[in-house]
Amino acid sequence: MILLKDIIYLFFPNRCLHCKKIILPKQNYLCLDCSLNIEQVEFLSYTNNNVQQKFRGRIAIEQAIALFVYQKNSPAQTLLRTLKYKGIEKIGEYAAHSILPKLANSSFFYGIDAVVPIPLHPKKEQKRGYNQIALFGTTLANYFKVDFIKDGLIKIDNNKSQTTNTKDERFYNVQNAYKINPKYTFDHQHIVLVDDVITTGATLTACCQVLKKAFNVKISVITIACVP
Repeated sequence: MILLKDIIYLFFPNRCLHCKKIILPKQNYLCLDCSLNIEQVEFLSYTNNNVQQKFRGRIAIEQAIALFVYQKNSPAQTLLRTLKYKGIEKIGEYAAHSILPKLANSSFFYGIDAVVPIPLHPKKEQKRGYNQIALFGTTLANYFKVDFIKDGLIKIDNNKSQTTNTKDERFYNVQNAYKINPKYTFDHQHIVLVDDVITTGATLTACCQVLKKAFNVKISVITIACVP
């Protein structure tokens, strides 16, 4: 079996997702150079950080952090696009394992009750075949030893991608786009919302506003990447 894998690697070597250089079989998605060049967010050491500030004046949350800085033509952008559009869900697990060592020595996210992902509209999830953030959230939930509630929130408005929208358009387009799944109650719980990337915070804010309809709910946020 090992010999067969070696032969396959000889003809079909692993390549870095970003720069396309050949990488070792055990390397995860990026070559050493791209791994070193990917900018990480150092927000675990203080509160009211740049991720939390995206919610300021809109919704009260407990904590918020991200792993990577998301910039155009960066390794982080390549990872997120590959995760979102090319079906390599394991990148979500890779990202979770990258952030867990930082969480292990942090007092952030104490007393978590459940992890809930930002949902896709059912038609979009059916077309894509998966929610790109599910494995990231599941891995974090296993670390926290809490439930991962995949369908805790439901997207009821199948709006188009917000990539080209202005900040105001993003906030307007997600108004009334989500609801709590009636199967669940989040009263008196501390929920961690997870998403792939936070840009303006419009989508996460909309989901937080919906969750805030539960009684005495606390919300924290973890994303794979954050636009500066």
